Amino acid sequence: MENLTISNLPTSVLLDLQTGIFDPAQKVDSRRLSDLAAVYHDQNAVQEILRSEDRLVYEIRYHAFITSNSDMALGVTRIYPGKIGDEYHMTKGHFHLREDQPEIYFCVQGEGYLLMETREGEFQAVAWKPGVITHIPPAWAHRVVNTGDQVLYFVASYHVSAGHVYEPIVERGFSKVVVEREGRPILAPNPRRLR
Repeated sequence: MENLTISNLPTSVLLDLQTGIFDPAQKVDSRRLSDLAAVYHDQNAVQEILRSEDRLVYEIRYHAFITSNSDMALGVTRIYPGKIGDEYHMTKGHFHLREDQPEIYFCVQGEGYLLMETREGEFQAVAWKPGVITHIPPAWAHRVVNTGDQVLYFVASYHVSAGHVYEPIVERGFSKVVVEREGRPILAPNPRRLR
């Protein structure tokens, strides 16, 4: 985040629990289907949707708390309901640039899955509903999937210095994808990993 100021004073933001929007936010990022096209396995469905709309899949609001000797960040991500083909809306997913950095996610609204995987292929999926708080250990990639019919939003806390690395996830994805089968979400092998 650009133009961060140092303050050694306590700082608060106000989160609207109904909407998942907090104020003040220093930055808001919107991720549309065109930004995420490469992460979905059904490229025909991606292109079909993009012919008529570049839908908003999710947005993230950020606030960094920088002091003279520490840094912390708050992020609130709101994922809209929907599917691309049979795969649910999801975040891009990332590793941290600094592999010694964890992150904490708190699901406030909605339902879905938190997918986590190491570079060595150890995989975990946590079913998410309001109230679930997950500690994501260092060196685990993470992605959130919205399987419900309302906005899923969660609060994230991490060090600003952790950084983000997206490329391995964009290239290979996670070992499992969350798809709809017979009207419900299931974890299935990632077709890109089976090639």
